[in-house]
Amino acid sequence: MKRTLGLTILFTLLPAMPPAHAAGFQSQRAIAAGEVDVPAMLAGMERQRAKAIVQRDIATLRHLMDREYYHVDSRGRVRSKTELLTALDRNDFRFRLYEIDSTEVQLLEGANAALVTGTYRALMAGNAAKPLRFRFAHLWIRQPDGWKISFHQSTAIRPAQDD
Repeated sequence: MKRTLGLTILFTLLPAMPPAHAAGFQSQRAIAAGEVDVPAMLAGMERQRAKAIVQRDIATLRHLMDREYYHVDSRGRVRSKTELLTALDRNDFRFRLYEIDSTEVQLLEGANAALVTGTYRALMAGNAAKPLRFRFAHLWIRQPDGWKISFHQSTAIRPAQDD
């Protein structure tokens, strides 16, 4: 009897739970109550984003990205959310490595926005690819359905040249 009641409760609650792929799902109540370390959560979401880029996990990236996402790559090319996800899906570019080395989180606007800066290493797929390092700046916005990345800018870190 207890087992049947437990299963009934479980199956009743399942539809209310977020889907397993709901990367970055955060309890707004817990965040508002100060029960969540927001900088640590955002650093984790940065790592989740990096993993999704390597795996070309479009569903996770779509969930993490704001509707108005704006992407400026290290060569100055600008892409919208749709353009970036389409390029990844079409295999226009592919990473073998995309790993966050450091992050620094600065909360803004009463903790409703955050500037996340840091460095990452990347290696494109292909035989001639060379490992590269980058600095990045990301703007995350707190929305009713959780934190979303709204802006990405990266700059290549070039080795110092002897003059």
